[in-house]
Amino acid sequence: MTAPPRPHWARRLDRWTLRLARVVSPLLGRPSDALLTRLAKVDRPAPPIAVPTPEELGVVDHLAEGRRALGAGMYAEALFHFGERLSATSGTDAAWAWHGRGDALQLMGQSRDALVAYEQAVQLAPGEGLHHLGRANALDSLDRPTDANAATRTGLKLDPTLTWMRPAPPEDTEP
Repeated sequence: MTAPPRPHWARRLDRWTLRLARVVSPLLGRPSDALLTRLAKVDRPAPPIAVPTPEELGVVDHLAEGRRALGAGMYAEALFHFGERLSATSGTDAAWAWHGRGDALQLMGQSRDALVAYEQAVQLAPGEGLHHLGRANALDSLDRPTDANAATRTGLKLDPTLTWMRPAPPEDTEP
């Protein structure tokens, strides 16, 4: 979108103003940057730039929607969104989608399937402590405390701030 052409008298006034400014400016000094900016915007407003939102483009952030559904207790919907994210991505996003699936399955009481999901997350992002702690929770639900403690130690070694999720297990004592 271009600005309409300026009338002849306005262009002539601009030329005279510039000539006057060349004579007067050495006497008065340079105007402030704020004034120059304000004057520049008066005559030539910038055209608005319309940036479409993800919703307008039809893009859904399935990872965020899955987390939202999980928080609302809609586990089947969460599984759907995490599955959609898995079909569209790989790498770190896929690890978080697998972790989300594990959370939903764990909350649905399907600990074996949750363990498989957490193990996928660990495989894709082994340096993320939260995936290991999710795996530890699933192992604990399956009554495998030794494996759960090992996964907990690994997760807390990677991120010691995660004790809010799962406390550190007692040290193994060997006879």
